[in-house]
Amino acid sequence: MEWKVTKESLTSLATDCLVVFHTQDEESVKGCVGEVDEALDHRISQLITEGEVTGKYKEVTLLHNWGKIPAKRLLILGLGKKSGLDLEKLRNGIAAAARRAREAGVKQMAVGCSRNLSGRWNSADLVQAVVEGAELGVYRYRGFKTEKREQKSLESVWLAMEGVSDSAFEAGIERGRAFASAVNTARDLVNEPANRLTPSALAEKALAVAEQKGLDVEVLDENRLADLKMDALLAVTRASGEAARMIVLQYRGAPDSQEVLGLVGKGVTFDSGGIQVKPSRGMEEMKGDMAGAAAVLGAMEAIGTLKPHCNVIAVIPACENMVGGDNYRPGDVIRSFSGKTIQIQHTDAEGRLILADGIAYARRLGATSLVDIATLTGAVIVALGHTATGLMTNDETWSAEVKEAARIAGEKVWELPMYEEYGEYLQSDIADLKNEGGSPAGAIQGGMFLRNFAEETPWAHLDIAGTADSKKGDGIHAKGATGVAVRTLAQLAMRFPGK
Repeated sequence: MEWKVTKESLTSLATDCLVVFHTQDEESVKGCVGEVDEALDHRISQLITEGEVTGKYKEVTLLHNWGKIPAKRLLILGLGKKSGLDLEKLRNGIAAAARRAREAGVKQMAVGCSRNLSGRWNSADLVQAVVEGAELGVYRYRGFKTEKREQKSLESVWLAMEGVSDSAFEAGIERGRAFASAVNTARDLVNEPANRLTPSALAEKALAVAEQKGLDVEVLDENRLADLKMDALLAVTRASGEAARMIVLQYRGAPDSQEVLGLVGKGVTFDSGGIQVKPSRGMEEMKGDMAGAAAVLGAMEAIGTLKPHCNVIAVIPACENMVGGDNYRPGDVIRSFSGKTIQIQHTDAEGRLILADGIAYARRLGATSLVDIATLTGAVIVALGHTATGLMTNDETWSAEVKEAARIAGEKVWELPMYEEYGEYLQSDIADLKNEGGSPAGAIQGGMFLRNFAEETPWAHLDIAGTADSKKGDGIHAKGATGVAVRTLAQLAMRFPGK
């Protein structure tokens, strides 16, 4: 999608569609919207008076312009009450507008924002939210249908915003495009079928991103994993015909700094549950059990584009968890890369095993602060539904930094407690710890397990099992993979100290 900036009046723009905003608590239109209203013989005001345009959040009203102005159509986007409006709502509203415009055959769209609204936020952040909203809102997974239908597409967007400087436009467009592209990369990966996105195929994608963005990359094969004694990762992958990979990407934006942000993403490209196999209904969705890996890879794409002043190491353990005669079993004891021994209680608690090796390896490579991200537990859905990502941590200061990055990105996270008593569920009589301790506090158990491998390094765990997928299109989310946490991780890197 092409982005352009214009200083022209909306009433003089020759485009397929103008987009203007209206809030519920406004009785009259002002600024650039008022100019359009006047050019249209006050038809917008008339629709507001008659209650056909209410300003309700994500309300979309598409009108023809009767030849009164050069633009062919007008789209009035409702943003809800002005008092409750934030950039997240604006982003989701723009997504709804862009999707509706595309459905109507619009190829070129212009977005106008009056000073009384644009003055509420930092100008670059405002532009970034608009760009992200449009780019994410029109996302489609191409799929594999043999009959190709011509699909409508939104090709370009003009931005006409009062009180926004050229430098703010430039910064906002650059960040918005980078973040949105990275999210859509992650969405494509998660939506991909498991027979096409194998661990080795995921590694090939990482190599391509690294080459495109100038990142250092290394892919460890099973021989190298065996040499390093990555036995937790290798135990999970034993029954699969697809070999495991450990993918490592590095960005060095602050070579004089000792501070290194470590990102670790769960990359189970298909999860059958192992010997303790999952129910058959819904198992096709387990192709998405690598959404954490996709989020990390997407974030590295954005980091490589924007080049913040920091250092980042990304570690992605990738494998399948399948069923076969060589499965690891309940009751087995395995030794992890860190040296800690793990008693297997459940073969469907495999994500934490591969993350244990990933977290320990990130620390070995020099990570001084850590975030791991995974579709780890169904229990987090019971706790938080599909609205918020679960967060667990060993460091309050680092947790606050991760939550602030999520807030700026417009992604919801909620911290769950990590009281020492929860660790009792994972106590083992014959090993250092068990990988699962029954149903109570299931999401927290996952976090408690992983905390053992972060040790004293400031660490946060993001459980995205409830937020990695959307059952319907709404706001910035299309049906299917959401690309959740890409923007949070990228924003975290933008804020991470490089000193």
